[in-house]
This record gives sequence, structure tokens and C-alpha cells, in this order.
Amino acid sequence: MGLVRKQAPEPEAPQVLDTDELVRRLDDPDPELRREAALELTGIPAAVPELLARVGLETEPRVRDAVLTTLAAHDSEAVAAGLAVHLASDEAGLRTAVAEALATMPGSVPALLPSLLAAPDHDVRVMTAMVLADLPHPEAKSWLVRMIAEDPHPNVVTAAIDALLPAASAEHRPVLEAAVLRFPDDPFLAFTVRAALPRLTGTA
Repeated sequence: MGLVRKQAPEPEAPQVLDTDELVRRLDDPDPELRREAALELTGIPAAVPELLARVGLETEPRVRDAVLTTLAAHDSEAVAAGLAVHLASDEAGLRTAVAEALATMPGSVPALLPSLLAAPDHDVRVMTAMVLADLPHPEAKSWLVRMIAEDPHPNVVTAAIDALLPAASAEHRPVLEAAVLRFPDDPFLAFTVRAALPRLTGTA
């Protein structure tokens, strides 16, 4: 008698959840289900308000990163504005995660820059420099130069210098030296500029 090969069971098809169920799962006690739901909501504009509301509530960094990844993919002014409010958060991890997300949104962040660069809270302006450091936009360096030349707070100017230096060249020497003269009592700012100048001018 010939042996009959037992057929392997068919793998179960993945469960397809509708938008309402995925949104409900953003509040699930299981962080992995929340993370998966956030990622599966990619490309669904109707879910944007719920995802934005989740940014300030989510305590698991990996889930928050998934929410921010899905939101950043929209790259709309509404999403950018909804994220930018968290640049003033007291939670350093949230501020940094939001800045990293905004830095991937070159289509919408430029419209926010006038208000971000004029924010009364200088910490928001520091975070804006962080966004500009990685924003793939042709005007990013120009905005950083403007911050270095015009911002009245030394911490903001130092952050803008740090953001500019990886892409800086000899043409930026005057604005960097002027920043040192504007803040003669800030030794860290002066050290940062003087350490970078030899590389920029080819005398390192």
C-alpha cells in the first residue's frame, strides 16, 4: 500500500481590519497591537486626527515611533502643525521623536518655519534647528544661517551652528565669526565655532 502524503494545513489568511477597528486598537492595552494598528493606518487620512491625538498619550517609544512614522508619511501642513505643538513638550523623548518626524516632512514643514523661528519659547527654536539639520530641503541651510545671524538666544544660535556645521563651507565663516562676537560671554559657542573654522577654511 502506498503511503499517502498528509497535506499541510493551509496557512490562515491574515485578518483584515477596517479603519474603525484599527483606530480602536490604538487604545489596546497590548503595545504590539497598538504598534501594528498604527502602521496599518498608513495612507488613511480619516485616521489622522486619532493618530495625532495619540502622539501625546502614547508612553511606549516603539508605538509612538510607529504613530509618528504613519503621520509623517502624510507630509501635510495639518499634520506638521499637529506635531509641532509637541516641540514644547516637557518630555525630552517626545520632543526629539517629533523633531525627527518633522525632519522627514519637507513638503509641509517650510510653511511652519516663520512661526517656529519666532516662537517665544527658545527651546522650541532649539528643536527647530534640530529639524532643519536633517530636513531634505534646498533652503534648510539658509534658514539655519538666518537663525545664527538673527536669533537673540545663545542656545538657539549654538544649536543652529551645530546643525549647519556638517554642511557648512568657507562661505559661512563670516556668519559664524559674527555669532561669536554677538555672544562674547558664551564660551561653548565660541569653542564650537573656533574648533570648526580650520576645517571650513582648509587650514586644519
